[in-house]
Amino acid sequence: MTMRMLVLLLLLSVSTVHAELRKLNEDDFQTNVRTYSPGLVVGADASLAFGRYGVFLSSYPSGTPLIRGWVAPKPAPPLIEPTVTNETTGNQADSVLVVDFRSPVSKISLLLVGPPGLEVSIKAGDPAGNTLGTLAATLGKAKTFVGFGAPGNQLISKVIIDYRSAQAPEQLLALVVEKPASPQFETVLPQIAHGRSRGDLFLRTSITIVNVLNTTVTGEIRFFGPNGLPFAPELEGSASRDHIVPFTLDEGQSRLLTTSGTSGIAGYARVVSDAPIQAIAHFSLAGSADERTEIAMTSVAGQFGAVGAYNRQPLASSTEPSGVDTAFAIVNLGSERALVRLRLVDENDLVREMPFFLGPGAQMARFVDEVLEAGF
Repeated sequence: MTMRMLVLLLLLSVSTVHAELRKLNEDDFQTNVRTYSPGLVVGADASLAFGRYGVFLSSYPSGTPLIRGWVAPKPAPPLIEPTVTNETTGNQADSVLVVDFRSPVSKISLLLVGPPGLEVSIKAGDPAGNTLGTLAATLGKAKTFVGFGAPGNQLISKVIIDYRSAQAPEQLLALVVEKPASPQFETVLPQIAHGRSRGDLFLRTSITIVNVLNTTVTGEIRFFGPNGLPFAPELEGSASRDHIVPFTLDEGQSRLLTTSGTSGIAGYARVVSDAPIQAIAHFSLAGSADERTEIAMTSVAGQFGAVGAYNRQPLASSTEPSGVDTAFAIVNLGSERALVRLRLVDENDLVREMPFFLGPGAQMARFVDEVLEAGF
């Protein structure tokens, strides 16, 4: 069994605020816009609510964004709407809700709910981590629309929502953005490998992308090495080598890419497209005696934390238990260095933790026992 994690950096901008964000109204969001609503069940982890769209939610410095139900005052009939709620076991007044955009946008509107009359603070940052400005708003009796843009139409990549209340958590019903020109949908295959393994065994990776929609999808597969730099793998049936492989898939169409050549490579792939697609990496380990082992891994959306199953157990043969191990692959999709904590918990709730840093765009793929001093 393989544990796969995809970790993104959470960085709070630290620049001194001198500007005020431009206030916008609903008429400013009529064309080329996209609306995101948390279509998850109550109690779900809200950090994944918009992950497939390249929008990621987190709490800082503590807390967890969860889906809770919100009921409008005197609805007819009563309607429970899923709401992103920033909950923390620490001081609620110190925790904020953070929204990160994989593709920066120029205009954003938030649909907020909470105690009427509560004044909230909105802060926006650019891709370099600089603060673009702040905005104050007062919550109404029902849904409160808060629209804004950065001075000079600068691009926004991070929004921080702060209710500054010890009792009221930040609550986000929906958000609307102007659709950026770059692709909106991104998933990651956190491990791509090709080359000779133990003895005469040889490892190959095949990538399958499938369009399950009733429309044509256009996008790219982008290959990167463990250091985050682009690399161009040799692919079967391809006349040239490039770190970007464009694709266009009609309704129900699929495409298969398989690594080839004799040189060893390792890294990861980012799959971006203008509509959601499915991407799978198939790992094939074959020897001279035609024995073959295969395992498949689906692509994953970026998130700030992930949980995987760790498994070590005897096989139904004479194979030693140590022959079954767990591996993980982590990619930092952020633009800053990330502090990653690999935490293992056994059946007795004993915890072993390994913190390490991962640079921007960098990848780590290891067996668990390679990074921990002792296994379970």
